[in-house]
Amino acid sequence: MIYLHSDHIITPLGEGCEANLSAIGQGDCRLRMHESVHDEALMTPVMASLLDMSSYRIAGYTLFESLCIRAVEGALRQEAIPVDGDECVFIVSSTKGDIWCSMFDSAQHIAQYFGNHVAPIVVSTACTSGVSAQFVAQRLLESGTYEKAVVVGCDVQCKFIISGFQCFKALSEERCAPFDKDRSGLNAGEAAACMILSRSCSGLGWQLLGGSVHNDANHISGPSRTAEGSLRCLQDMLGYVTERELAVVSVHGTGTAYNDEMESIALYRAGLTDVPVTALKGVYGHTMGAAGLLETILSLHALADGQILPTAGYREQGTTYAVNVSKDVRSTNKHALVKMLSGFGGVNAAVAWNVSKTQPVQDDIAAKTASYGWETVAEVRLDASTDLVALYREKVGDWPKFFKMDLLSRLGFVAVELLLQKVKAFCPDMELDTEHCDLILGNRSASLKNDTDYQATIEDTDNYYPSPALFVYTLPNIVTGEIAIRHHLMGATLCYILDSEEQLHPLAEVTLAENATQAIIGWVECSDSTHYCANVAFKVKC
Repeated sequence: MIYLHSDHIITPLGEGCEANLSAIGQGDCRLRMHESVHDEALMTPVMASLLDMSSYRIAGYTLFESLCIRAVEGALRQEAIPVDGDECVFIVSSTKGDIWCSMFDSAQHIAQYFGNHVAPIVVSTACTSGVSAQFVAQRLLESGTYEKAVVVGCDVQCKFIISGFQCFKALSEERCAPFDKDRSGLNAGEAAACMILSRSCSGLGWQLLGGSVHNDANHISGPSRTAEGSLRCLQDMLGYVTERELAVVSVHGTGTAYNDEMESIALYRAGLTDVPVTALKGVYGHTMGAAGLLETILSLHALADGQILPTAGYREQGTTYAVNVSKDVRSTNKHALVKMLSGFGGVNAAVAWNVSKTQPVQDDIAAKTASYGWETVAEVRLDASTDLVALYREKVGDWPKFFKMDLLSRLGFVAVELLLQKVKAFCPDMELDTEHCDLILGNRSASLKNDTDYQATIEDTDNYYPSPALFVYTLPNIVTGEIAIRHHLMGATLCYILDSEEQLHPLAEVTLAENATQAIIGWVECSDSTHYCANVAFKVKC
């Protein structure tokens, strides 16, 4: 069983859960129009909830690193436990980090600030990063790989990110109104949040029951109209907690037309429309890599006090299926929480928690993990000497979307195509198990080439042309979405930013979903147009 030892949050409403819950109860909010973000002028003002960074800067560290460090320090003040040994791993959840600083290097700086020299893990799965990071921590701890995990999430808003959301027409000039009939889009937000998780029972006794990640294999920047990925995540969570035990579902609730509609469909199809629902982006905006942790932590503390948090901005039902949203604080005597998120790249994630000190009996997943292994069926290697377009035309040729992809996605796409062709040649009778094939990719450079290309479109105010088609590929996990769509993969898709390829395979095998039967695991690195390589493997459970 995995337990929450301590936590801490930093938001524009204050530090710690007590201050934030009090502010939410009073209807407080820091969402307002900004013409600049941290001294960086914007072409168009944005409705956002931003931090005063002067309180958090640490000399020699970036803003992103500083915020993460302050969040971890706050959690350690709550309960001082050693995090500097080999039995503890730092897991950083972020969508973009500090853009021009390596996310892995930042994670290493954060871990080493606390004397921890275990290679950290960066989970970068778009908006779901904070929930996916909890899932990864659960798998690592239950397998016995580590005893403790410091999970910290953060993103710092900047012109790069704001311009991308603006070119997608996703931002609202009004306060976000999740699930409301007049909702008009999301708001930007900033926060940092930390959980310290352990295999040892804490004084809180709060338990992470389980997690789930599924791709909906639908579209890289739009949710499934039938909520396939979110539905599967919710169904998995109902294996840990029944509807009768479930106090609340904390949803993504971005306030965009399609996301809120998709979540209502998922809740309806899962039979959960009577369960209370809460969404917090009407208070904090979209805090990206922090969202999954921030919203889980606040919901847990509220639930421990017998409360379900209100959904700020909600007034009247605005989705096809009515879900149990309330604009007011509600009371409950139940103790179970499900937190769900979805994001670009078709990824969806959920975790289930219990704040009761009565310990439910759960399966020993560590024993299950030890009872099987993974056999490599085939491998494919590509490098910068490969002409990807020529190889695509020779070996694939039937997927015109290939020519719209960025270089990183083309690299991963072609490598996996060749891999699956090799598997079919070696094992003609083996079918791809699309429901239970996980796809886990890693690299060190994240989406550096695409970031550079996109930055060129917003640098010159006289030649300002941010493109949504380019911006979406500045998320390093989009390559997993492209591959999932091509092959209808509905299993888990995870994207890690790591130190090296040697770190990937043991990590990937431990963090595969429990019900996975097949896996595509690969190192797909692309720092620029002349430096790229891929090494992908197809594995089966044995």
